[in-house]
Amino acid sequence: MEIRKAKRDDRQAVLEFCKDTFPWGDYISDVWGIWESDGGLYVLEMEDAVVGVYHVALLQKEAWLEGMRVHPNHRKKGLGTAMMGHAESVVKEGTIRLVIESENHPSIKMVRNMGYDIESEWRLYVMEPGRETSKASIAETAANLADLADSHTYADSWKWLPLDGEELGKLVGNGRVVECSQNGSVLAAGIWNRSRDFPEAFQIGFINGTGDGIDEILKFAKNRAFETGCRRIQVFAPERFKLNSSLLEVKSLFYLMRKELRKTL
Repeated sequence: MEIRKAKRDDRQAVLEFCKDTFPWGDYISDVWGIWESDGGLYVLEMEDAVVGVYHVALLQKEAWLEGMRVHPNHRKKGLGTAMMGHAESVVKEGTIRLVIESENHPSIKMVRNMGYDIESEWRLYVMEPGRETSKASIAETAANLADLADSHTYADSWKWLPLDGEELGKLVGNGRVVECSQNGSVLAAGIWNRSRDFPEAFQIGFINGTGDGIDEILKFAKNRAFETGCRRIQVFAPERFKLNSSLLEVKSLFYLMRKELRKTL
């Protein structure tokens, strides 16, 4: 068994065993070029055949693990655990996170056995782009947003990144925070992005506030996605907030998993 960096020639073999990962297929084909070019795409090879793949992104403050797949004929042989161990050897130390759908019990068991804990639960919602009139606007200051930004992380292109006061200020400075205010009070706030890995998706990576305020931010997202030619909208919110807007279609629940790696001497 060998785990090595992926090459262009590995692509077809990987896509062949990934094509039925989900009922609709898989997204690996969409991100292969991006992941290969950033140097974080690895494959597992056994007897001259590629039977596993994963991607690790070394971010500014942590590492993110994603896209782990094992050939159906080679599952339950410890290959996923081997790739997880390899990813940790690449990261070496610090925080490493990943997200798993709540119904994916085998993967949850595997990462728990490797010392990962559920940090938080997140719900995915979806909407269609469309013309809307909204009272929400881009936030000009982070003042009065701290209580609404009640989360340690936010989703950005299917990666959960640390969210603190400094990061919130940067997001506001980059025009990434939307707010709905009334009579000088902020009713709701959200963080938006265009997905780097999935450019056809417009995302709200975090949202919180009153029901009416959230609806205004969702209308903002529908209109902005329409104007920028996005084909779908994904909205992520901590499950403890339980969004009830009629604008949203409720989708899967995800577990954000975390482990702190300690440098070995």
